[in-house]
Amino acid sequence: MPLTFTATGARNHEIAVQLGVWARADGSGTGFDSSTGWTLPNSARRAPDAAWVFKPRIRALDPVASAGFWRLCPDFVIELRSQPDRIRTLRDKMDEWIANGAQLGWLIDPETRTVEIYRPGVAPEVLVNPDEVRGEGPVEGFVLELGRVWDPFQE
Repeated sequence: MPLTFTATGARNHEIAVQLGVWARADGSGTGFDSSTGWTLPNSARRAPDAAWVFKPRIRALDPVASAGFWRLCPDFVIELRSQPDRIRTLRDKMDEWIANGAQLGWLIDPETRTVEIYRPGVAPEVLVNPDEVRGEGPVEGFVLELGRVWDPFQE
């Protein structure tokens, strides 16, 4: 995978920190950062910018097989658009996550300050310039504050 632009790295870090702090406090699942690869049920290998998986699903993995790329789709994924990313490509990737078992996905676009919320069986919901986005389903209770995602260098 190519390296991300510096501002995107700061945004990714902010998202991973917030998800990680919540996941630790909640205790029902584990968060993963953008360097984590997954082998989906359709055999595609993908890496979202952040992901989360229920702990019982992790415990059910074959210990030998779980040493490599896990053959499962995270319950929750976040994709963060970087300047060179094509929005259509990211939307297709979000559709793929949902089609392979993700229960919830967020596509965050700092350029347009929008969050597209993906759920199985329904069209994406679009939030324009939100201050936060609230988790539901697998990540009920998680709130991603977007101030430092929109502007990662604010004081």
